Amino acid sequence: MFIFLVVSMTMTGQQTMDWLGLLNNPKENIDKLRTENVKADYYKFDFSTLFVPRHEFLGYIGSNYRRIRINFTSIVKSPDTTGTYDIMGISLVGANKCDFTGEISIDQIREYKSMHYGVDDMYKSRGIVRQGLLIGKYEFKENPNLSESGVFSGVMTLFWYLDRHGIIQYDDIEFECSDRYCNNQYVGTWIKYGSDKNKICNWGELRIPFSGDLDIGAGEFSPDPKYIKMGWEDMVINVPDNNHN
Repeated sequence: MFIFLVVSMTMTGQQTMDWLGLLNNPKENIDKLRTENVKADYYKFDFSTLFVPRHEFLGYIGSNYRRIRINFTSIVKSPDTTGTYDIMGISLVGANKCDFTGEISIDQIREYKSMHYGVDDMYKSRGIVRQGLLIGKYEFKENPNLSESGVFSGVMTLFWYLDRHGIIQYDDIEFECSDRYCNNQYVGTWIKYGSDKNKICNWGELRIPFSGDLDIGAGEFSPDPKYIKMGWEDMVINVPDNNHN
């Protein structure tokens, strides 16, 4: 995957452009993409099971990195439109729980110039034919009848590969061998109904896009202690005190 940049953004609209810039101009040659957008070639595949996270979504909302939990309860490929998936889910911020509905629409599908086979090419025998990423636009509308509800919108990225049997697979090749591994990354905003001010709201598997100084972990996500009270209490790693027997 591409190297993960953790830069705090002050302009919510700017971060989506910066995210796409990272994908188009990666620092590592192995992460370089072909220029062609071949999404039409992949409309026949069903990505719905790949949108389901293999690991709990980690996410934050607002400049103070308050934790938000996102859970998808239903993902269905729309039979009426090309490259669109109908989504149902639940958001949770503190004690405020909202159900939401919306969609993910495929905007780009790009293939890597080079294959990724993991450390020492350990997955080369898996029969990977193609490998790349999906970039989608999303809009999820929370139930307007509930308090503190609004709309999530932005861009998302999913990493995939095509196997020799013609099946689209969730790309977890680097999960056990790379600290920078992540998948299903969502970069966007949330705006409350009736308001004209939005908040940055990002989430993803294992890492969170543009998480600034929230994530101080090296091998895995770890919240900075100064943000623990913003909902990250269960993520605290207890270090044994070697001064006591």
